[in-house]
Amino acid sequence: MSRSALSSAKQIGTLLSYSFLLALLAAPAQAAADRASRPAKAHTTGKASPSPEPGARAVRSEHPEFADTEATNDPATTDLALAHEADRRAEALAAFSVGLLAEDNSDTEEALANYQKAFDLDSTNVELAVKIAYMDAQKNDAPSGIQVLKDAAKAAPKEPLPLIYLSQIYAKYLKKNDSALKYAEQALALDPNFYPSYLAIFELQAAAGQTDKVVQLLQRAVKSTSSDAQFWLQIGGLYAQTYLKEDGSAASPDALRQTSSLFLKAAGLAPGDAVVQAKVGNYFVDSRQIKEAIPYYLTALRLKQDSEDPALSNVGEKLARALNETGQRDKAIEVLEQITQADSLRFETFELLGELYKDKAEEEQARGEVVQAKSDEDKALGNYKHSILIDASEPRNHIHVAEMQMRMQRYDEAVETAKSARSRFPDNPETVYLLAITLSQAKKHAEAMVAFGEALNEFENGHDDLLNAQFYFSYGAAAEQAGFVDKAVELLRKSIEIDPAVGEAYNYLGYMWVERGEHLDEAGEMIRKALEVDPDNGAYLDSFGWYYFQKGEYETALQQLLKAAENIKPEDAVVFEHIGDTYQKLGKAAQALQYWEKALALDQSNKQIVAKVDSAKQKVSSNTPAPTAGKIESARSKP
Repeated sequence: MSRSALSSAKQIGTLLSYSFLLALLAAPAQAAADRASRPAKAHTTGKASPSPEPGARAVRSEHPEFADTEATNDPATTDLALAHEADRRAEALAAFSVGLLAEDNSDTEEALANYQKAFDLDSTNVELAVKIAYMDAQKNDAPSGIQVLKDAAKAAPKEPLPLIYLSQIYAKYLKKNDSALKYAEQALALDPNFYPSYLAIFELQAAAGQTDKVVQLLQRAVKSTSSDAQFWLQIGGLYAQTYLKEDGSAASPDALRQTSSLFLKAAGLAPGDAVVQAKVGNYFVDSRQIKEAIPYYLTALRLKQDSEDPALSNVGEKLARALNETGQRDKAIEVLEQITQADSLRFETFELLGELYKDKAEEEQARGEVVQAKSDEDKALGNYKHSILIDASEPRNHIHVAEMQMRMQRYDEAVETAKSARSRFPDNPETVYLLAITLSQAKKHAEAMVAFGEALNEFENGHDDLLNAQFYFSYGAAAEQAGFVDKAVELLRKSIEIDPAVGEAYNYLGYMWVERGEHLDEAGEMIRKALEVDPDNGAYLDSFGWYYFQKGEYETALQQLLKAAENIKPEDAVVFEHIGDTYQKLGKAAQALQYWEKALALDQSNKQIVAKVDSAKQKVSSNTPAPTAGKIESARSKP
């Protein structure tokens, strides 16, 4: 039975290990207490006992030294009956204990025989009946399980649990859904606040496509008088399963309101239960009501309950994600910083904190806040590294560190991180891919091509899902940088073939040809296709402007390049240099110098730009011609 403890023999065994043992142990103790609270019965030695009633059996003591002077035909007293009941329960406990030991030793037959003996001694123990029935069903003896459950239902007529399991055995093992539904309905009639009854009926009706009956069942459930928060969480779960789509959207606004009301009721019934509050928050996230989830996650975090429930294991991260998705990234970072300072041992917390700092740095860099961006990049990298300290066995922690090091242009460090990951996880194909990319970025082209070749071989042998457009794009870009132009063309075309809706491969191939002055017509078509995918992409616009520059159409080139400068964030030295080159071709030396100087401010080590600036300044001062525009390698166009 899905999503229910009723489906797990292990959970049932755990339940019995405690509740059944406690029940058996409590009975003799209670009997003794009852005896102690009653006055002792007087006996008159030597006097004949009253005449027995018709049909009464004489009782012979097995211990004559403790017997009355004369044999008696008195019926057993209440004390003796209680003692006899205690003996039965003690015997049942012994049998049950032997069964547990046998089950721990994987001796199923011995365990089942002893559980059955215990049940025969106490047929009112419905949990034990359920365990026996489950074990019978597991060995394809459903009839025996059914009989045990029927005996339990007869012995404990007010207990719904045996009826629920009868329902499940009839449905799962005998495929008799009508009988299954009958028993589930009987269980529900016994206790309208017993969730497993609703679940059993729900699953039977849903499997039969009886949507109208499912709706009627849910409407019946909301009339329950239960004050148990867990009950309303579970009924809310059935509503969500019925009315929410896979993407979390609701079938209708009314359905969403009604479903939400059940989770709100659960939260109201258990304001001090962190698990309940967290689960309510989870529902609001799942139903795409992210903002509404935040107060419940905050409450769950504030309560700080010590629980092993999975709902609480990452509640802080869920809160941070909810805050981030509602535009409160700084608050999300604050929450995570507090969690990490409290000695968090979850690498996922540091991973998420690194991700938030990385995103923050990207936005700051786009706004030109270079110093703050650098600071947040350092924090992102620090948190990613901390995730490795907590769990070095998780490959993605190493991948995050290497990617962040590449972003910060620490290429040699990225290579070392990737090599370490490859050594630690030789069977993980993503690590060789990571190594290939870091080597390419570090301009170790020969090693990069070897690593890409190894990655291709590994992907082709059991990891076809990784042979995607992005892989061939990265491989193609590396091939171009290594000087294998024909190989690069082949790989970039493969990338386009796999996913023609992605613009970067079109742009890279087109720009590569434009830079070389080759296949200009086809290059122009490639760049146009990239712009069809993303018309405002600054890099693509720059490629298009440079295409017109190479064709000698400088006015059109300038229009595209100026548009590129407006759209590309952060500012790019290559774009500014291209604009300067174009102004130079148009005979506008002052404007050319202005943009070359902008380019130099962003890329101070670029000797070609330095030469252009120096020559332009000499031209301005001496009225001598400035050098013609030269080609430069575009770091922007590389992955």
